[in-house]
Amino acid sequence: MLTVSPALAGSFWSPVGPDRPSPAGARACTGTASGDNTPTALISFVEPDESFLSQSIRNFGLTLATLGFYSFWARAEAKRQLHRSIRIDGQRLDYTGTGRESLVGFLLGTLTTVVLVSTFVHFFTKSGATGDQARAALSDFRLQRLFISVPLVFLLGSVVYRKRKHLLRRTWWRGQHFDLDGQPWGYALQHFWTAFLVPLTLGWAAPWRASWLARRKIRDMHLGAQRFEAVGSVLPLYRAFAALWFGGGVLYVATMVLLGLTIGQPLLTALGGRTLEPLREPGVLSTGLTVLATGLTPVLGFILYYRAAWIEHQISSLVFNGMRLELALPKVRFAGLMLWNGFIKIISFGAFQPVADAALARFVIARITSRPWTAGR
Repeated sequence: MLTVSPALAGSFWSPVGPDRPSPAGARACTGTASGDNTPTALISFVEPDESFLSQSIRNFGLTLATLGFYSFWARAEAKRQLHRSIRIDGQRLDYTGTGRESLVGFLLGTLTTVVLVSTFVHFFTKSGATGDQARAALSDFRLQRLFISVPLVFLLGSVVYRKRKHLLRRTWWRGQHFDLDGQPWGYALQHFWTAFLVPLTLGWAAPWRASWLARRKIRDMHLGAQRFEAVGSVLPLYRAFAALWFGGGVLYVATMVLLGLTIGQPLLTALGGRTLEPLREPGVLSTGLTVLATGLTPVLGFILYYRAAWIEHQISSLVFNGMRLELALPKVRFAGLMLWNGFIKIISFGAFQPVADAALARFVIARITSRPWTAGR
């Protein structure tokens, strides 16, 4: 997830990524506009009675005891606790999703995947080919793979939009739930054709695409009769992307060149023979890992810098009820928090995900302010 959190990012933008919105941020705009242009903090984070750590340990134990079956209810409970910890104008958010819904969604997704894979395999087995013949046919059947993968890319946009709509409808504030009233297939079409611009522009269309799709969801979003607006410029996001593209790109190329100069021959032998045996020679593996760690660790810093800029862009684009949100994140502290969150999720095998989400939500919410906004400014 390089996402904000289920409450901040999961309801309005998608880590992990660009498609996850921020309910907390959006609802922070629900203050009343006035002539005073002084920034105000309308959102607060209130610690729950049961700590996120205690809840994580309890849910992890129940998940183990039920051989993973309870994980659907554990995730729903974690979202509910995080939402209820967020106050907007003194009123808490609420989340009414259930573990049963998550289980049904998982089963439907699994069934869809099985049907698609079965259809795909049918193309190679209907002629009676088996074993090596089937595998050879599979590797040569590029056209059929294209016919299957392209529709899946198109369907992905609809799934993203419908999932957002489902999440918003289960997020409540002051007796009303949020919603999206746009067309999933229209969003899917935009999601589909803009995806091809990213490789064609060597990645430079990615910030524009992410921002454009996020703005569409903002414009489709409403709370009762009150609608959200999307404002702001994508230029600050492009400055962060340029730093990632040039700085991270140079470091990546330099690392690959250095890797080739140090262990190039054993690496090519390993790749050609599809075996790790050449890399097990004394010093080869340690040298390769040292080069990768030294060269690519700074790239992670560029990625986190862009991630912070993306979160700022998402939240600072929101206008609701005459108020515009503003967010400025301290980049070094943000990077440190993200690294720490990643570490605790890895060592706990994901059990401390709610702890990490809560830490990120606190960090972001503490820095969100709002100002009166007038159209055309």
